[in-house]
Amino acid sequence: MTAPPPDTNAFARALDGQYALEREIGRGGMGIVYLARDLKLARAVAIKTLPYHLMRDATVRERFLREARTAAALNHPGIVPIHRADELDEIVFFVMGYVDGPSMAQHVRAHGPYRPAELVPLLRDVAAALGYAHAHGVVHRDVKAENILLDASGRRAMVTDFGIARLAESTAFTQSGTVLGTVHYMSPEQVAGEPLDGRSDLYAVGVLAFFALTGRFPFESDTPSAVLLAHVTQPAPPIRSLAPEVPTALATIVDRLLAKDRDARFEHADALVVALTAAAREIPEHAPAASPVVLSSAEANAVWGRAALLQAMTGQVAPPPEALVRDAALASSGTTGYSVTDVRAAALDAGIDDKYVERALAERAQAGAHSAVHDLVVPGGAMAVPINPLAGARTKLEFEAIVPGELSELDLEEVADEIAYRIGDVGTMSRSGRSATWTSLASPGSQRKLQLLVSVRNGRTVIRGFEDLSQLSGGIFGGITGGAGFGFGGATFGITMGATQGALLIAAPAFAAVLAGAYGTARLIFGRMSRNRERALRTVVEHVAARVQECIVAREGPPPEPRRLGR
Repeated sequence: MTAPPPDTNAFARALDGQYALEREIGRGGMGIVYLARDLKLARAVAIKTLPYHLMRDATVRERFLREARTAAALNHPGIVPIHRADELDEIVFFVMGYVDGPSMAQHVRAHGPYRPAELVPLLRDVAAALGYAHAHGVVHRDVKAENILLDASGRRAMVTDFGIARLAESTAFTQSGTVLGTVHYMSPEQVAGEPLDGRSDLYAVGVLAFFALTGRFPFESDTPSAVLLAHVTQPAPPIRSLAPEVPTALATIVDRLLAKDRDARFEHADALVVALTAAAREIPEHAPAASPVVLSSAEANAVWGRAALLQAMTGQVAPPPEALVRDAALASSGTTGYSVTDVRAAALDAGIDDKYVERALAERAQAGAHSAVHDLVVPGGAMAVPINPLAGARTKLEFEAIVPGELSELDLEEVADEIAYRIGDVGTMSRSGRSATWTSLASPGSQRKLQLLVSVRNGRTVIRGFEDLSQLSGGIFGGITGGAGFGFGGATFGITMGATQGALLIAAPAFAAVLAGAYGTARLIFGRMSRNRERALRTVVEHVAARVQECIVAREGPPPEPRRLGR
């Protein structure tokens, strides 16, 4: 058996005679949670303490004890109770009730999304607990699936870990501007560092419900900063766009909770309880959960390979994906594919950390969101022109897509907004009849010449994106080859001529070598930029085509089978 770490041994000695530590059951940035036995009352408890390296920080210790005092003052059946907060041998800790069940996050990972009828009572428990806390001046600030614990039956939810909660009237410990909370659940106002009230927690409940019903978050990205930016700038996707099985009454609640403007959410948690109670009466008992994701062998292979690569990039040892697929196939009981749970379990058994599997799955989900429109987008005429061997990459880029159905005038306004948002550059939008054209705006220092056109005609909507990289190419080759190449080459030529007393046969090759190196560097840089711009342009056209499809489907219903644009 592996020996416990030194900090666990020290903590166990400090509690000797009062509590017996059994095992670690949770760990976060501000604490470690153990399952323990209260020796005097003969009951199971959970004990939270600071990690050993943080115990020496007086500010952190005070903040930790403040957490205990804040939570201990709350007495509600939906909040995990605090029995004791103390300090022994310079070790701070608090003792709380032990909830003999998984967290909501563990339940979703193990069993997939909730059925709506199962989830609504749990959300009502959470809302009632938060309503009580808000009425007593406490904003939780870290509501997430990991902090919602279920009892053994799975039918009752309790809120725990007011680890970064604060009294509404008090000054926070984080005046330096540190952003607290878990990025996927943070409200726009929390990201922006604005004063918070209970409606920030309600936004997090919306994310919680979204995750519990779909198995994913409203905003997912490789980087936390991108997720935070999305919370502030992007509307959350309607939940029924990802899980059409969700009943309308519940979907309306979730979408309202995720409103950017806090005034558009529920006024307080009690109003959310009322809405959930009403929705429960409209939800059939056997309304299905969102369909569980099943990956084919090829898809599982891709996820394992990507996760192994991500881990290998950190310097950790990862098994080759081929061996992982073989071992998982032997362990799998099914023959039609792998559930996400199987994929995670096989990766964990092979030594791949779950966070890399999560990232690989998120990348797969993000790619799948545009799979339908991906087939609609094809290279345009400019892409048929052979690549100039001197430039080494395309100087003109073009992609087109045809979506069956016609946009209305109002729809065209929405799509125009989508274009401006997706391109994210300075430009002008012009309208002519049933067409909209976005054109990049020439500005000092800008070398981008980009145009995106959406036109409606003959029962279809055409999206065309074009970018001319000729000016960019000229700037790169002229600057690097002409400037650096001739500059350094000329200097090299002069120095060599002086050192060799005018030996032209020696100086000329040196000059040519410098010039060739500068040209090669310019060719490499432009090639990389051209390929990046090509991917970006195609992605923009895909996003715009997806928005066009959404508008048409919302008005006319599903379109006929789409056809690819041929040339």
